Amino acid sequence: MTAKAGITTKVVPRIHDVPQALWDDKVARGHPFKSAAFLSCLEDSFPERKFGYLIVSQGADVVGLAVITEERLDLSLLLPEQVGTLTQGVRKVLPGFLSLGLGMVGTFETAERHWWYDAQRVSEHDFARALLAACDEVCGNAALLLVRDFMEALPEDVRLESWFLQRGFKQVANHPMAMVTLDGLSSEAHFQRLKKKSRQNLRKKLKDAEALGFQVERVRDFRPLIDECYPLYLQVHEGASEFKRNPFPRAFFETIAERMPTTSSFLTLRDSAGHLIAFILTGTGGGINNPFCIGMDYARTEGTPAYYLMMWKEIEHAARTGCSVVDLGLTSYFVKQTVGAELEGMTMAARIQSAWLRPLLNPLLPALLSEKQPQERRKFRVSTFDDDSQPPTDQAA
Repeated sequence: MTAKAGITTKVVPRIHDVPQALWDDKVARGHPFKSAAFLSCLEDSFPERKFGYLIVSQGADVVGLAVITEERLDLSLLLPEQVGTLTQGVRKVLPGFLSLGLGMVGTFETAERHWWYDAQRVSEHDFARALLAACDEVCGNAALLLVRDFMEALPEDVRLESWFLQRGFKQVANHPMAMVTLDGLSSEAHFQRLKKKSRQNLRKKLKDAEALGFQVERVRDFRPLIDECYPLYLQVHEGASEFKRNPFPRAFFETIAERMPTTSSFLTLRDSAGHLIAFILTGTGGGINNPFCIGMDYARTEGTPAYYLMMWKEIEHAARTGCSVVDLGLTSYFVKQTVGAELEGMTMAARIQSAWLRPLLNPLLPALLSEKQPQERRKFRVSTFDDDSQPPTDQAA
């Protein structure tokens, strides 16, 4: 614990040691998959990962919070499949081959800012110093440190990132967030504001899904489905070409079901014969709907409108439950923009931890770590005049 001008800081290893209601309000801001309950699921699902939570206090009041993690980053996940196969063989002799210690403000499973501080009680400078000191405490074995995520459209995020950039960090571009803002709109009203080409495309996809006999169901207590769904999740994980990382263990889904029974669900997709061919793990709460994790049987869904159908059903669910935002997450941006998602840019601050390697390697980090940014497309109508504005069918549900 440290103290300065009435400000004290400490780092605790478990989210249960943090004021959880304050965390959910200030850091998660109601997002079900940034909540204290969700972080407890991550802690139990990834025991090899080190977690640390910064608590900044002034007297009896908590005035700042953040989550920090440290783990081994498997670099082979970023390389061609043949390299990954070779790497597994080498690791039988050299366990740490092609991996490095990675420290992060944040986690791989969550996005946007991973901190909060009361600007009336603690200065930006003092909070940033406390955050960096906490990283040094938690991430002692890290070769690389990432502070994520700074939202490009938020001046307070830009200012905080500048503090780190002035102290030897380099800015790297992260994947942008795909967000649908409803703010009280029904799904029909949201459909009406999409540009004509998107409406035509989406309507055709949903009609094709209806013709195929696809059936969608939202399941609250999804524990009986985990055995059937988990292999579909692994298919998507193993086939991912972007944002590759270690898979969730099966127990992760069980823990979510047990600890987040009112805010989590499965959206399931079955074919005309009743076979499960896809699912989405979704979190709904705090005005946010987040289709978080998807699984698909590629042999049965390739070439079908399955993904379009499920994205649209998530938007319908969000509108019905009064959510103002649909957090569609990262990647697959073409489909997400078709259904009306806007891209919100995010950046990270990165630094090599070794003082003697830093001058050599730090300048390379933007090129090595920055994610290629997707093309942004027009999503909404330019004018209100359009004679092709009938909402999509609800029959494939």
